[in-house]
Amino acid sequence: MEQSDLLIKACGDENANVRRAAAKALGSLKAVTAKTPLAKLLKDKFPPVREAAINALAEIGAEDAVDLLIAILNPQNGDVRKAILQAVSAKGDSDIPEKEPAGASVPMGGQEKKPPEGMWKIKRAAALALCRFKPDIAVLPLIDVLGNSNDNVRIASITGLGNMEAEPAAQKLVELLADKAWEIRKSAANALGKIKYASGVGALIPLLKDPRFTVRIEAVIALNKIKSPDALDPLVEALKSDSNPDVRRTIAIALGNTKSEKSVPVLAEACGDEAWQVRKAALNGLGNLKFPECLPPVMNAITDENEEVRSAAAILYLRLADQISA
Repeated sequence: MEQSDLLIKACGDENANVRRAAAKALGSLKAVTAKTPLAKLLKDKFPPVREAAINALAEIGAEDAVDLLIAILNPQNGDVRKAILQAVSAKGDSDIPEKEPAGASVPMGGQEKKPPEGMWKIKRAAALALCRFKPDIAVLPLIDVLGNSNDNVRIASITGLGNMEAEPAAQKLVELLADKAWEIRKSAANALGKIKYASGVGALIPLLKDPRFTVRIEAVIALNKIKSPDALDPLVEALKSDSNPDVRRTIAIALGNTKSEKSVPVLAEACGDEAWQVRKAALNGLGNLKFPECLPPVMNAITDENEEVRSAAAILYLRLADQISA
């Protein structure tokens, strides 16, 4: 029996975590034979399983699931585009629980049912899948709006495209990184980060020297999300040279997420930054890197003049010492 067949069988397992893992694995394998069992999981009682099934259907390119995805969005008055825009920007109820609940209480008669926890995540997954299958519904109309003369309209369109993770818009967004309006440059960088558009790294790097510090911060955040090795040296240089502490703090966080040993010396140096927020971010970055060379600067920071930095250093030192010696 092939691996995909075993995973399809696992979609019917009584354990919700097994069903969820099977759906995710089928998506990774792009198992087109799994369309039917994955579609059945769209009605699973455990919300994370439904979300995983939607993502898997998107990964395998199951365009024949479009009607099912639209039904999940339940568009009012048949306005699918509006439903997509609402779903991709929603941050509604609490996160989907990671474990299957032991049981659910039945509402008393006449008592209104509450929507299941994490329903916004399910709708967002459905909306993102629809953007991939049917870009003509929402993505292409918003791309057309990028040429509008009103900057507020353009920003709204850029934000929507970023929330949709609309890769078809990525090249247009790259062009907007050079726009004369800083708000447009900032919004375009934000959107490219959400799309994780690796081909845009070369255009994002010059924004590390943008005259507006908020644009520089957004460029750092975008590069952090894309995680291209090409951005490492420019980020290192920016941490050493940028005059704004908020920018330096954001860069320190990003360098800590690179998992690169090349980030250690510059973060160690940043532990002596004049701004305590930067020093604390640099410490946390070293904590993420977990190389033996991270220990000395963390140890030194235990005597920092700022209490928050000292506290962070103490906690990190104990953790790193245990991890590195293990």
